[in-house]
Amino acid sequence: MNNFYLIDKPLEISSFDIIRILRKKLNISKMWHTGTLDPLATWGVLIAVWKYTKLIPYFEKDKKTYEFIVNIDWITDSFDLAEDVQYLEEKLQKKYKKEITKEKLEEILKAKFSWKIIQLPPKYSALKINWVRAYKLAREGKEVDIKKREVEIFNIELLDYNYPEITLKAEVSAGTYIRSIAMDLWEILWTWGYLTKLRRTKIWDLTMDLSQSLDTFNAEKSLDINKIFKNIDFITLEESVLKKINNWLKVYEKFDFEISKDLFVTNWQEVTNIVEYSWEYLFAKRKI
Repeated sequence: MNNFYLIDKPLEISSFDIIRILRKKLNISKMWHTGTLDPLATWGVLIAVWKYTKLIPYFEKDKKTYEFIVNIDWITDSFDLAEDVQYLEEKLQKKYKKEITKEKLEEILKAKFSWKIIQLPPKYSALKINWVRAYKLAREGKEVDIKKREVEIFNIELLDYNYPEITLKAEVSAGTYIRSIAMDLWEILWTWGYLTKLRRTKIWDLTMDLSQSLDTFNAEKSLDINKIFKNIDFITLEESVLKKINNWLKVYEKFDFEISKDLFVTNWQEVTNIVEYSWEYLFAKRKI
């Protein structure tokens, strides 16, 4: 019952839709995801089930990788295919096709999209403003006041360019908006555009080959907990020590554990506790 699943999210459903579908398939209500993915993006939703929802705060969310296609011949209010699009006039298209080259794009990516940048999240996003999703306010024609934020682009690569399509791959920090990267790119190019494809291909160290679709979902294909928490040490404890830990008592004993680091206690099958070791004692932080 305590499991993690990596779901290949299809187009036009939300991260919560995945939760709703899996609740019916597993007949379990207690589950949640480790991060929202826009309805028009695909792949990469990690789902925690039952008591493993308590482990979500310990999941490494710092890096995510996306592959996406930016078109520069249309304009759309949401900067993706969620809203109506309008073609740019033919004269402008001919101008951009001549002036925008692969070499120019690579120079821009290197100069403007490396390391830490300040970006403005799109108004059509899942960010909450006064407890309401920004995209809901935008679609109702209401004012959307979103603050700029600092994010990191660890690596960005031009995979292909064939006007009007620019295909990119980016490894970014959690909280980075790919549409905002596209918006900034358009601004530098003095053009407009939209995203036609956005696919998350990696969450930290979890890759596509570990995922499964909702249509062929198999409850037996849960993820190996060691693959999810590679930076966490897994330990076992003697029954007498575990009994004290379960009663929230400090265990004054010398252990060969790393100091001041979260440790996952297992019973060889699943995680049962999270503990920490100081210089003098072992103590409980959370019971799973």
